[in-house]
Amino acid sequence: MKKKNIYILDEYVSSQKNGIGTYLRELLYCFNSLEFNVCLIVFNAETEEFKILEEKSIKKILFPVMKDHFIHLVGVIDKFLRLYIEDSSKNVFFINHTPCGDLLESLKIHFPLSKIVFTIHDFVWTMPLLGNLKEYNRILKKISVTTAGQASLYMNSIFEMYKKDKKMFECADYIICLSKDTFSVLEHIYKINKNKIFYISNGLRDIKRRQISDISQREDTKKSLHLRKEDKILLFIGRPTRQKGIFDLLAAMPIVLKCHPNVKLVIVGDGNEVSMKKIVNTISPIATSVILTGQINRITLNKWLSIADIGVISSYYEQCTYAGIEMMMFGLPIVVSDGLGLNNMFNNINAKIAKIGNRKHTKEYQHNLAKAIIELLQSSELCHKLGYEARKTYEWKYMNGIMKDKYKKLIVQIT
Repeated sequence: MKKKNIYILDEYVSSQKNGIGTYLRELLYCFNSLEFNVCLIVFNAETEEFKILEEKSIKKILFPVMKDHFIHLVGVIDKFLRLYIEDSSKNVFFINHTPCGDLLESLKIHFPLSKIVFTIHDFVWTMPLLGNLKEYNRILKKISVTTAGQASLYMNSIFEMYKKDKKMFECADYIICLSKDTFSVLEHIYKINKNKIFYISNGLRDIKRRQISDISQREDTKKSLHLRKEDKILLFIGRPTRQKGIFDLLAAMPIVLKCHPNVKLVIVGDGNEVSMKKIVNTISPIATSVILTGQINRITLNKWLSIADIGVISSYYEQCTYAGIEMMMFGLPIVVSDGLGLNNMFNNINAKIAKIGNRKHTKEYQHNLAKAIIELLQSSELCHKLGYEARKTYEWKYMNGIMKDKYKKLIVQIT
C-alpha cells in the first residue's frame, strides 16, 4: 500500500519566536515515528536560494527570504510546489499560519485530490478584543442587523476579520482545534460543520523531571544564574505583550513585593521594539526584582524551569500554550488567568486561577494576580499540591505520545 505523504508548511521567521515552532518540532517527531513520507515546506528559511534536501528521513523544501510576506506570493509558491509535488489522494497538507486564504484556495485548485488540514494556532480577532468572546459575539450580532454604512470602522474591521477567517475555514477540508473553546467557536459562531473539526491538544516530549528534593543541585543552578539562595522565582514564558497580560503582571508585582521582597520575576521571551521599550519603562521602579532574559535556548530555559517556584500564565487568551505545558511537565505550581482556552487546560485543582474580570478596568485583574501569587508564596503545602496535580495533568493529557496517537488516527480517517 502506498504511504501517506505529509506536507507541513512553515514560515520560519515567525515560528521561531512563538509556540508554532515548538508545535512543528513535536508534530515532525510524531509523523517521523510513523510510517509516513514527511516533507517540511519552509518559507523565509535560512538559505540563499531555493533548495530541496533531506535530513533525518525528512524531506525539506526551502524557500529563501522573500521581499514580501509569503502569503502575498502565492502565484510564485504555487508554481514551485506543482513542479515538485504530484497531486494524490495520499497527500495531506498541514497549514499553520494565518491569514492564508489565497494559499488555501490555490492548493484546493491545483491539488484537488489532496487533503488540506488547517490548524488554528490563533484567531486574528483575539488581539484587538483581548480574547473577549462575548464581545466578539456581540459585535457580530450587532453588525448583522446594522444598516450598511452605519457600523463603526472598528466594528467593520472586526467583521472583516470574521469573513476572512470563515472563508479559510470553509476552504480547508479539515480543521484542527487545540482547545475545546475553539471547537465551540467554530461550530457556533462560524457555523462550520463539526464533522470536519478535530480536537487535538498540543503534546510535548517528556524530559527528566526536576528533582525537587535535590536542594544542592537547585542551589548550584540558581548560583549559575546569578541568583541568591533566598530568591523566590516567578517565571513568565512567552512574548511579553499586552495580550499575554505582561503589563498586568508587572502592575501586580509591587503588591507582591510588599509581602515578599525576595521575589524575582523572570520574563523569558522577546517582544517587538515598542512593547520592550514600554516594559523597560514600566519596570523602572522595581527594576532589581525583574529579569529580562530575551529569547534563550532550550538548555537555559530548562534551568529556569527547574528552579522556578511559581509559573505565571497571565494571558487573556491562548489556544493550547506550550509554556503552560512546560510548566506542568516540570511540576510547577501555576498561577493562570481564566482567559479563553486557558480554562480548558487549568482548573482549581491543577492551578491557582486569577480571574480577569472587566477587561476595560484591569485593576481588578492585577489585584487578582497579586493575591494568587501571594497565596502560593505563603503556602508550600498548596504549592506542592498544585505542582503534583499539574504534573499529573501533563502525563494524562499533554505528552507527545498522546498527540501522536491522535494524529495517526486523523491521517487514517481522512485519507
